[in-house]
This record gives sequence, C-alpha cells and structure tokens, in this order.
Amino acid sequence: MPQPSYQMINGLSEVIGNYDAVILDLWGVVHDGITPYPSSIAAMQALKEAGIPVALLSNAPRRSSVVIARMEDMGIERSLYGPAVASGEIAYHQLRDRHDAWYGKLGRKVFRVGPVRDHSMFEEQDVEFAETLEDADWILVTGPDDDHDPVTHYEDMLHLALSLSLPMLCPNPDREVIRGGERIICAGAIAGRYEELGGDVRWEGKPLASAYDFCLQAFDMGPDARLLVVGDSLSTDVAGSNAAGLDIAFVTGGIHAEELNAPRGTLPEKAKLDQLLQVTGRYVTYAIGDFCW
Repeated sequence: MPQPSYQMINGLSEVIGNYDAVILDLWGVVHDGITPYPSSIAAMQALKEAGIPVALLSNAPRRSSVVIARMEDMGIERSLYGPAVASGEIAYHQLRDRHDAWYGKLGRKVFRVGPVRDHSMFEEQDVEFAETLEDADWILVTGPDDDHDPVTHYEDMLHLALSLSLPMLCPNPDREVIRGGERIICAGAIAGRYEELGGDVRWEGKPLASAYDFCLQAFDMGPDARLLVVGDSLSTDVAGSNAAGLDIAFVTGGIHAEELNAPRGTLPEKAKLDQLLQVTGRYVTYAIGDFCW
C-alpha cells in the first residue's frame, strides 16, 4: 500500500494558516530534558502572536504541575501555552480514582522503579511503599533508577516480578530519549521487556487514544477545530496522531535524527524518510527539521 504524500517544510509559518490550534510534544521538540532547543521558545512566541492556542502533551511520568515548573526553570514562560498534560497526570488520576477495572484490582503496596523526580505520582495517593517485590502488590516504573542503566540491569527483577504475578503500571511508553545529547532508556523499555516476558503491563500516554482524549478535554477546542500535532517520535507522537486522525508535523531532527542522517535543523533525504515511514507503517503530514517558525 503506497504511503500518503507529505510536505517538507522549513517552518510552521508555511502551513499554520490551515489550523486553529497546536498540540505540542516536549522532549525532543521543545527541549532535551535540560535546555530548550534554540528555535523552540521563539516558535512558541510566534504561535502566541499569531493567535494559535497551544496545548502540551508529553509522555512525562510525573504530575503536570512538575512539568510546568521544570519548563519555567528552563525559561519557557507559562503564558506561551495553555493546557499541559503529562502521561503521569493521566495515570495519577486513574490511580487515585480507581474507577477503571485494572486499577481497581491494585493493592496498596507499590514497588517503585525510577528516579526521585517522579515521586509526584504519589501525592495524596492511598499507597504504601514496598521495599521488596515479595512485599509488593504491584509495580510502578517511571524510568531507570539511574539514567545510565541498561534494560538488562532489571532482568532479574523482572523475572522475579513475573514469578510473583505482579502487575506493572508504566506512565511513559517511550523506549528511549535523548537527554542533554545522550541517548538513555525510558520507562517503556523496562515495561516493554516485562511485557515480552509475559508480564501484565498497563500503559498510559502516547500513542494511546486515552492520552489524546485527556488532552482534548483539557484543551476544549470544540469538535470542528483543525488541530496540528508537532512531535518527533514515530512510535508515540506519529502513531498516536495517526490513530487519532490528526495532522502531524514530524520533527525529523529529534529522536530519529541519527537514523535519518539529518542533524536538527536540516531535512533528511526524502528517500531515507520514505523508507523509514514504510518500514514503520507510519505516515506524516509534514516533515520539519526542527520545531521552528
């Protein structure tokens, strides 16, 4: 089946007139986890001046308030965007309310895998922290305990968890990310391995439809709004947008820059991008080298 055609653009200003609002990814598009990319703040300012509302949708495994605070620390003003939805916020509400049957079966004792910065997931939650897997009812994985851990570091833990039939909540489906120029694993890599072994994993975030539903409810743009997604991951941003029927500007200089042989700010050879899209079965509306105006 032939891939739908797409347009290569140098900036959002070339096509933004076709849209009423933008849903913006963060990591790999706006910032690298430490600092904003050179063009991102200017692009957000230009969107604001053009009267285009912006919502953020990120696979960050923490409360949205923490994401907003981190953005402000980076110099990204709160006035530049509207709703900010983190996958951790979606999981937080599910875990707190426990209306969903999967969440309703979870006990109180949770074994945590991930850094301290993700502990906002437990604010006002009725949980108890288990020090060992044998004492736990379930597992929350928000990432590696240390950024430099490989997935193999958790192999023994995952086999033990499987033998105990522990369910796992993963509020970040991303498998890897580039942080400060260094490629590191994310929670999705650990949870994906557990699922491969036969473990019970509940995912929250992109590309799941629930993430877009949660974001759109917060955005409240109306059913006829023309929305453009900006993202850099084929497996989350593009896959989710395809499933939701939304147009997407694919930032080729993000997580896929190396395999496309096109550094941030440059467009790849069309043949390379065509091949990657064909192999992954994804389709994009626009290809853009960087999130820029």
